[in-house]
Order: sequence, then C-alpha cells, then structure tokens
Amino acid sequence: MTAVSTIDLHLHSTASDGSYPAETIVAMAERNGVRVLALTDHDSLDGIPAAEERAQRSGIRVVPGVELSVSEAGIDVHLLAYGFDPLDKGLVAAIARYRDSRRERARKMLARLKGLGIRIQLEEVEEIAHGGALGRPHVAEALMQGGHIETFQEAFQRYLGHHAPAYVPKQTVTLEEAVSVVREAGGVTVLAHPGTLNRDHLIAAWAGRGLDGIEVWHSKHAPADVTRFKGIAKQHNLLMTGGSDYHGERTPDVTIGGVLVPESALKVMDEVLRARRPLRAPR
Repeated sequence: MTAVSTIDLHLHSTASDGSYPAETIVAMAERNGVRVLALTDHDSLDGIPAAEERAQRSGIRVVPGVELSVSEAGIDVHLLAYGFDPLDKGLVAAIARYRDSRRERARKMLARLKGLGIRIQLEEVEEIAHGGALGRPHVAEALMQGGHIETFQEAFQRYLGHHAPAYVPKQTVTLEEAVSVVREAGGVTVLAHPGTLNRDHLIAAWAGRGLDGIEVWHSKHAPADVTRFKGIAKQHNLLMTGGSDYHGERTPDVTIGGVLVPESALKVMDEVLRARRPLRAPR
C-alpha cells in the first residue's frame, strides 16, 4: 500500500503492543511522508518523549496521544485521547493505575493458563513487552514462543479471546472517568474504530456524556463506514479524526500514513484544543 496521507493519528509502539520503538515509528512515518502523527499506545505515555525527540530532527509534529479502555454496554470500548499535557499529574496517575491493572490482568490470565496445563511466567511476558504496558498480544506471543500454539490468531481463538478459557476482563473504567481525566489535562477524547464495535446507536448517548469525537478514517473502515460516521459526527457535533492503527508486525496489511485523513479534520481538532486549554486547572 502506498502512503497517501500526511496525517496519522493512530500509531502504536513497543510502549504498548506495537513491534517497534517510538523513534522507529517516527522515522518510518517520515519516510512515508507523514508530517503530523500521534503515538497512541494503550495506557502508556512512555513513548511520547522519544517520539518528540526524533520528530524534532525531521520537522514532524507529534500530537500527544494515548488509547484508553472503558467499559460500556458490556463491551470494551477504546477511546483515543489527543492534545493533553503529558505531564499532567491527574492523567499520569490515572495511566499508572490502568497500567498496574494490566499487569494484574496478565497475571490472572497466566494463572488460568496454568490451570489448563500451560505454564508461562509473568517475567516472560514482561520481557516480550520490553517494559511496555502489558496486553493480551504479549501473552499470545508467549504462547507462540512456548510452542503451545502455531499462530497469533490461534491464541485468541483457543485461550485469550472473549469467552475463551483464559480470558480475563479489563478493570472497569467508566466513560465519564476517562473523559474527565483527559479533559482536565487539556485534551479531547475520540471513539476509536467505531466500525469494529457495531454500536452506532450508542454514540449519541456517549456524546451527551462528554465524548468529543469519532475516528472516522481507519484501516478497518470501508468507504461506506467513512460516509456513515461522517454523518453521525455532523449530526452530534463531534470531531472527526483518523489514522492507520499501525502495530508493526502484528498488522502486516497496515501502512503508516496509509489512511487518508483530511487536513481540515486536524484543523478543527486544533481549534477545540486551543479553546479548551485556557479552562484547565493549574497542575
């Protein structure tokens, strides 16, 4: 796939479940012609400093980002947060709590695997994560390295997917909590890849509870999805964002900058962020 966009607001590094360090992600983005990017690791801000340092040498703009998980309607909903102060004490504390819960979740999954006759040490999973926030992909990779499965997909089908025997739900975080934490840090929250949720009918209520936007452009969104989410965003006065959701080797069919994101969308988000920052309480 040939990169066609100068904007990519959904990228993952080894700070969570991506394959490459933040500085490598920025270097790859530069080669693909991306000029504005957001590193949106799951429950982790660790990659942002390295991304910003590398971006300064390339004239690339890095929008502070993170991907948070909230529980809504009995499902795991992902929120992308943008434009916040990465040093905000409230946000940093919340991210630390979420990260700790990820480690505890991994420990519980390994205990369930042990009950199935599969012994994997937590230290093995942490080594695979290279210090990043732990997630199911890291456990899946440990299963592969141990010879318990043959493919990454098999790990989720047999053990780690919803309703599979080693699945453990995430810590419950409400939409209001996540929105409040991000807003206090001067940022906005955007519903990630809504096309994978099949919950369009809930977006209006989420907007009423503080959600700022929808990820309209995404590697898993067909043209019909883009048209539909544009309409929903306009109907509820929501921001529109987009990105590739690149994870490296775990998303071989996805290219950094491979999802066209119009500059007008970034301009509108920047206007909202400029208006919101003066309202922030001092840290």
